[in-house]
Amino acid sequence: MKHAAVDTPRDAEGRVDYNAGWHMWTDMARYYPSAVHRRRLITECLRPLAPKSLIDVGCGTGVLLDHLRAQLPSVESFTGVDFAADTCAENATRLPWASFRQLDLGRRALDERFDAVVCSEVLEHVPEGDAALSHLCAMTGRWLVVTVPTGPVFPLEAGFGHLRHYEVDALCRQIESLGLRVRRSEAWGFPWMNAFKRASNLHPGAVMASFGRGSWSWPQKLVGAALTGLFYLNLHRWGPQIVVLAERL
Repeated sequence: MKHAAVDTPRDAEGRVDYNAGWHMWTDMARYYPSAVHRRRLITECLRPLAPKSLIDVGCGTGVLLDHLRAQLPSVESFTGVDFAADTCAENATRLPWASFRQLDLGRRALDERFDAVVCSEVLEHVPEGDAALSHLCAMTGRWLVVTVPTGPVFPLEAGFGHLRHYEVDALCRQIESLGLRVRRSEAWGFPWMNAFKRASNLHPGAVMASFGRGSWSWPQKLVGAALTGLFYLNLHRWGPQIVVLAERL
């Protein structure tokens, strides 16, 4: 899979260095229109369910956790886990209201269950994808929310370390084979997210250099806000963003 067109930090074996990456993708994680709407969609799934405990698997710098803390007053305990150990240690200092641990999701699960397990844009990065999904289900006490991309793997995504993309029906069948019942599934984002992904991959290196390098300028934030507003017009079908809500019965 080609990723030379996108300048992302990599280790000696050519794998994405997520500890270094999270220092680069700060405002991209906050203001990129797809990230903003993923947080909205996840919140819409969870708010009516009033979970008491929540874990964000693949939490990065904790942007999603911070958002969910503000949006889900029912949650009494927050946990974040990530493959990037240094990032987890930094999170523990910045976000002392949550518990953070390093976790290689493809290798193991935590030995506990949570009312709500959230895993957003993670499974496509994990070499042991089937095992990772099984570990998510093992930690699910009641509700599981998964977001993953569908459709072709574009250069910008390959540069971020995407190993595969998913199909809605196949992912739902796999989740149900692991003992959960799918309550909601969709491929959100048509037509504007589809168009945005194709346009941004015409020059993926330039997009990464402009928007994937730390803090955004106010003109960049204006562009992000305009696209975020446009994305409210997207349909909950035919798009490149899978969202699945499943329940343990």
